[in-house]
Amino acid sequence: MRDHDDLYEAPHSGRAHIAALLDERRGRIADDIVARLRRCDEIMVSPIVVRTLVHALARSIAESSPEILVHWSRMVHHAYPAPVVVAMIDTACEVTEELAHDEHGDVAMIVVFLEIVRSSAVTLVVHDLPSLTGEPAMHTATESLLAMLRARDDATCTHSRATGDWSRRIALRMGFGAEMTDRVAKAGVLHDIGKIRVPDAILFKPGPLDESEWVIMKRHAESGAEILAQIPALAVYAPIVASHHEWFDGRGYPCGLQRDEISLEARVVAVADSFHAMTSERPYRRPLSYGEAIAVLGAGRGTQWDPEITNVMIALAAEDRNSSADANLTALSTSFFGDRLRSGQISRDLRDVS
Repeated sequence: MRDHDDLYEAPHSGRAHIAALLDERRGRIADDIVARLRRCDEIMVSPIVVRTLVHALARSIAESSPEILVHWSRMVHHAYPAPVVVAMIDTACEVTEELAHDEHGDVAMIVVFLEIVRSSAVTLVVHDLPSLTGEPAMHTATESLLAMLRARDDATCTHSRATGDWSRRIALRMGFGAEMTDRVAKAGVLHDIGKIRVPDAILFKPGPLDESEWVIMKRHAESGAEILAQIPALAVYAPIVASHHEWFDGRGYPCGLQRDEISLEARVVAVADSFHAMTSERPYRRPLSYGEAIAVLGAGRGTQWDPEITNVMIALAAEDRNSSADANLTALSTSFFGDRLRSGQISRDLRDVS
């Protein structure tokens, strides 16, 4: 069996790669979209038309241009009613997001970009607008987001995807409903989207950050919330992203919230985020084993993290550890990590902003 610490070490796949796969698999993906529409909404559409949709979406992603899909929507709107066009676009975006996840792609970036593209196209169809120029504020925000996404297309995506997966596992174990579980998982994927505003020199610094750099880095939670708040369909995740670095005892940031002042979703993401960060390799430190990370979680239970959620994360990690062949995970010591966590040193070592 593979070591669970290696489960997320697949190659990075940026938007260009996902766009190429969409075009390469255009026929199969179009057939999948047609089948989903027929099965779920009893909508009958032409596979040929859907193939043109997949091609347009691939070009939009590759060229960072919502206008390409907007143009497709304008053409197809003459043949299909608005609800059918919207359903086709929604399903195509859903399939593309799944493809990015399966390819170990930059899911957070893909999700944000797809929503930008989708919102632009659907706005045209639903409101029958001649162009996007009637909403200059939204157009400006979209262009700004696209510029930032282009600048970070090759950023590391593994951690965001893994945080979403762990968040989903925690939510399922805690018995959350389907809607809330999906919201928690998506928030986990998007939690670090604000780092696209952090300068490269800070984000990729191989050594410890100084105090002034820390101030800039810690803004990523609020930046992420600001970015998501500009995209109507993703705005629901903004408060979760904004507070995923708050501490259960009130010593976190950016607002010093504590206990139930922090949303349940944000408390879940905080635990998932921290665990995967601890067990991931960084240029400035080795990854902790699952056993060591479990010890840190135990020491920070009730201070940095919600105790109930922490217990669930520890149980999940222990189950994975026990099914792993890694003998190094069997030994752990709580004294070293406990003392450092209480002093705040462990959070600084781990950068606490994974």
